[in-house]
Amino acid sequence: MIRREGKRLNKGGEKDRERERSGSRSGLTMRPGPIARNPHELYYLRMQRMREKTDKMEENKATRKLRVCVATCNRADYSKLAPIMFGIKANPDEFELEVVVLGSHLIDDYGNTFRMIEQDDFDIGSKLHTIVRGEDEAAMVESVGLALVKLPDVLHRLRPDVLVVHGDRFDALALATAAALMNIRILHLEGGEVSGTIDDSIRHAISKLAHYHACCTRTAEQHLIAMCEDHTRILLAGCPSYDKLLAAHHRDDYMDIIRNWLGDNVKEHDYIVALQHPVTTDIKNSIKIYELMLDALISFNKKTLVLFPNIDAGSKEMVRVMRKKGVEQHPNFRAVKHVPFEQFIQLVCHAGAMIGNSSCGVREAGAFGTPVINLGSRQTGRETGENVLHVRDADTQNKIYHALELQFGKRYPCSKIYGDGNAVPRILKFLQTIDLDEPLQKTFCFPPVKEWDISQDIDHILETQSALAVDLGGTNLRVAIVSMRGKIVKKYTQANPKTYETRMELILKMCMEAVIDAVHLNCRILGVADPGVELHRHPHPHL
Repeated sequence: MIRREGKRLNKGGEKDRERERSGSRSGLTMRPGPIARNPHELYYLRMQRMREKTDKMEENKATRKLRVCVATCNRADYSKLAPIMFGIKANPDEFELEVVVLGSHLIDDYGNTFRMIEQDDFDIGSKLHTIVRGEDEAAMVESVGLALVKLPDVLHRLRPDVLVVHGDRFDALALATAAALMNIRILHLEGGEVSGTIDDSIRHAISKLAHYHACCTRTAEQHLIAMCEDHTRILLAGCPSYDKLLAAHHRDDYMDIIRNWLGDNVKEHDYIVALQHPVTTDIKNSIKIYELMLDALISFNKKTLVLFPNIDAGSKEMVRVMRKKGVEQHPNFRAVKHVPFEQFIQLVCHAGAMIGNSSCGVREAGAFGTPVINLGSRQTGRETGENVLHVRDADTQNKIYHALELQFGKRYPCSKIYGDGNAVPRILKFLQTIDLDEPLQKTFCFPPVKEWDISQDIDHILETQSALAVDLGGTNLRVAIVSMRGKIVKKYTQANPKTYETRMELILKMCMEAVIDAVHLNCRILGVADPGVELHRHPHPHL
């Protein structure tokens, strides 16, 4: 049926063309079709259509919202991601926000912290139970695998333009891996930093998977560039949590918050905040340091707020140590699973000291000048202010106790190493510059290296490696294409003009002619030499 109609159309078309030809022969005037338009008219029509198409693309690009998915895994990364989420939500004409919650947010033992996301009035698009309990190395691996099984369906349904991932957690590694394999652009926060444990390796792995970077310090930016990341896709933004803590830590009700968590008799700068996590690459030693820290705190005899460790391998053993020492029943201690970030800011800001190995001690606490005792190797390599006293070999209770004596009650100058309070506007502006029409494949900016002398390209192998020999003789000017073996491929000779200017013009003209001929002769010109100077050891007899 279709074939017969096609024949009928062809026959009709032939008849139309025949009538057109006969009409032109008979002098009849025919309405000009597209073929009859002159080339200039067709050119301008094509240009007009191209402009209209470009304008339409720009209009679509201007009206299209950037679909941003923010994935949060635990209480710590939410404190960094929440300011960005609020910023995206406040710009509905520019962005469309999707929120994915996974990891320890959904575990009762760690405070069910997903509820604070709901209290912040964010719509959670997906809740993924991805944690395999056990708190050991195998459980961490299994949790990554479980997240990789569940994430593809969620990402396929949400189809974000950009996935925002924070930090160095194993949950974040699963997010970055899934997004990279599904061709979703990744913005990684806080890449390029250096610390201890397996977190370093995970952080750098996420940086290599990510397409864009928002880092906190100039040193972190330089580290990313040294890792061959494209510097045009790196933003030095500062830490997003600083936007909130620098604006909100001067609250009038801070004493109410302190009393709520530590009791009515506690005074400002007369209590301690303790927060220590396992070191996954040295679990046994980190548990020992935790036990020594609790002993030192008990001896120091000050009111202390102790936060439960995170879900890393070894945390179960830490909790067991804490309960063995009766910390939860001790009158000087208050053990809690979670403190809302706004209140935690007040507690850290007005503490007499902070102790442990949390990144909060070397980052957020510096903004308040709170004295910090950093124990062990978990934060090794982090940039810190003068408020941090390191006890890397925390091998005795006495050493930790002495550090508490040195630090407790001091105040230090406020440090803004990790931010100035304007990270979120920078990150939002950076998101707006992302061109979704750019190739998704990321490029790596490798430093220049010496190329191989021997080319393996077939065109290079078949070419004759040659040089231009130029002889500025008294009578004649001579140029020759000479192979590497000394064979003259082609020679050019002209009488030497009398003036200098004419002589230079002629020799340049002869060289240009030789270069053009070299292409047709399949010769690669590697250099130019005077045979009497450069080749004086073996002057060619025919030049």
